[in-house]
Amino acid sequence: MNTTDMLNYNNQSTAVLRRWRNEGDVTDIPRAIYGSGYNSLGSSRYVEDASFIRLRSLTLKYDFGKHLLNKLGVKTLGTYVTAENLFTFTKYTGQDPDVAVRFKDAFSTLVDYSMTPPLKTVTIGLSVMF
Repeated sequence: MNTTDMLNYNNQSTAVLRRWRNEGDVTDIPRAIYGSGYNSLGSSRYVEDASFIRLRSLTLKYDFGKHLLNKLGVKTLGTYVTAENLFTFTKYTGQDPDVAVRFKDAFSTLVDYSMTPPLKTVTIGLSVMF
């Protein structure tokens, strides 16, 4: 909501380029009014489907065979790769569809504060037992 309120010269979303400007304009963004207006109030124009599917964690592991274990003189030897937050499939237009919900009361407006999405991480490991 804060990125489309058009109340001052703060950074705005590119969505405000679709704002109402002239008689006959058909748009989903109201006109800009510097210093006043109601564009920052909760409205159904901010409601969108935030459903998503996220591949949160994937681990691939390989244990080496007995022949190599005997040759190296170890009981077990394995390697693995773990990747986290690889993909998020969504039509949500915000930064991250997994928005934290903070209710004050039944009439609270939920706000996406454009928090940084979870980092993608890759971990590579080796496990050895002597």
